[in-house]
Amino acid sequence: MPRRGRPRSLTESQIVEAALELSGRASLEDISMRELAGQLGVPVMTLYNYVASKDALHVLVLDHVLRPVAIPSPSAGPWDERIRQLERDARRAMAKHPGLSLMRHGLESSEAARLTDGVASILADGGFSPDDTARAVAALFAVTLGQLEIDAIAVTSGAAVEASFETATGPAQLSRDELFDFGLDVVIEGLRAMIAKKSGRPRR
Repeated sequence: MPRRGRPRSLTESQIVEAALELSGRASLEDISMRELAGQLGVPVMTLYNYVASKDALHVLVLDHVLRPVAIPSPSAGPWDERIRQLERDARRAMAKHPGLSLMRHGLESSEAARLTDGVASILADGGFSPDDTARAVAALFAVTLGQLEIDAIAVTSGAAVEASFETATGPAQLSRDELFDFGLDVVIEGLRAMIAKKSGRPRR
C-alpha cells in the first residue's frame, strides 16, 4: 500500500524520463496521465501540478529531446552542408524516441521553433529572400517530418515499411537513411537551382 503523507516533489527531468520510458513501449499519444503518474509513483493530481495537460506533456518532452540539437555555425560550411547537418541531427534525436510525434505538437515546441529559426537563418546566409526562405523551410520540414513518421512506423510495425520500400525502389534497395539523404539532396539541389536562376549565377 502507498504510504500516507505529502506526495514527493518532482523535477522536469524525472517527468520527461518517465514519459520517454513509457513511450519506448507505446506511442506517447496512447499513454494516459494516470499511467505516467503511476510510473512516477505519485497521485495523478500531483502530476497535474507540474504538467497542466497531456498536450503540455508532449511539448515538455519534445523540448527536452530537441534541446541538444545545435544549429551549425557559418564555420561548419556552406548553407547546404549546414542544412544537411541540422536536419540529420534533428532526425537522429527524434529517432531515439519513436513514440514521439512532431506532427501534432511541433508548432507548440519552443525548441522546434528554435531549430526552424535556425534553418531560416542558414538559408538567409545563403542568399535566400524572405519569401524563398519561407518556402524552403516548408519543403525541408515536409521531408524531415515525413521521414520521422516513416521511422516511427518502421519501429512499431517491424519490417513492413522496409518491405514496402523494397517494392517501390526495386533493385536500388535503399535504406531509410539513404532515402532520407536522397530526399534532402533533391530539395537542396532544387533550392540551389532556384537561387542560382534568380541571381543569374551558374549553379555550384
